[in-house]
Amino acid sequence: MKMQFEHISVLTQEVVDFAPESTQTILDCTLGGGGHSRFLLENFPDAKLYGIDRDALAVKAAAERLKTYEKQTKLGQASFSELPEFFAECGEPVFDYILADLGLSSEQLARAERGFSFLREGPLDMRMDPDRQQITAAHLVNNSSEQELLKILRNFGEERFARKIVGKILEFREKNPLKTTKELAQLVSSVIPRRLQKQGLNPATLTFQALRIAVNDELQELEVLLKQIPSLLKKDGRVALISFHSLEDRIVKHQFRKWENPCVCPTDLPYCICGEKPRGQVLTRRPVNATKKEVADNPRSRSAHLRVFAVEKTVL
Repeated sequence: MKMQFEHISVLTQEVVDFAPESTQTILDCTLGGGGHSRFLLENFPDAKLYGIDRDALAVKAAAERLKTYEKQTKLGQASFSELPEFFAECGEPVFDYILADLGLSSEQLARAERGFSFLREGPLDMRMDPDRQQITAAHLVNNSSEQELLKILRNFGEERFARKIVGKILEFREKNPLKTTKELAQLVSSVIPRRLQKQGLNPATLTFQALRIAVNDELQELEVLLKQIPSLLKKDGRVALISFHSLEDRIVKHQFRKWENPCVCPTDLPYCICGEKPRGQVLTRRPVNATKKEVADNPRSRSAHLRVFAVEKTVL
């Protein structure tokens, strides 16, 4: 097994450009090897950076990459829902800038033994934290009921062929359990008619996405992070979130809009009576996407959507 951690961070210049000019404290919620963190510290060399990742290998790689800034960094292995425990050891800091890159790392996809990729033969795993998580993708496909599998593929993959795929999974597992990524990828490909397969999109993409989200409880973790962010930002702070599929982007977009306009009063009332106050403003009316050059250099970046919210000094 190779030990180096290879990952190209997306939208790095854009992430730096949106940071407050006087940034002194940074929280990187998805270290992923330390790419964004390193770039931020190079541009804000006096800042204190806190960083977490669910993947122990990512944290280890980030620590090595940020060694030059060792005295001003505090890194740890944690999920979004474990942030309170992480901060309990850090003195409950508040931040000028919070960043989360919600996608998989290139390294996770490249390691066949992690089971994230339908292009590489490996065990059906998909756990971001294999040391502490028990449920694997193999467990889900081999033990979930028909209705549970349908819910996973429809809710987390928006897969239009969910019923056919689930039917094939149930038929297959009656004889033998599904064990590998290639087995599942080939099964899905055999179900979706070739004429209906989207050009440039592997037929198994949405199924793998759905299972990965379910295994890692990704959407619930994102909701937990969003609930914590207001209490973690300074009064002129900003949060930048990068998503890679519509489910995540939709959650982020709606939450940012709610922070900007939280009023729940009927529209026919002449003035607000609910008492909800705006927290700030959305800085990205549309998501910021990678440039053509970045996509050419790093094809993975074509799916990245960056949204940024700024807290106003007068509202917190």
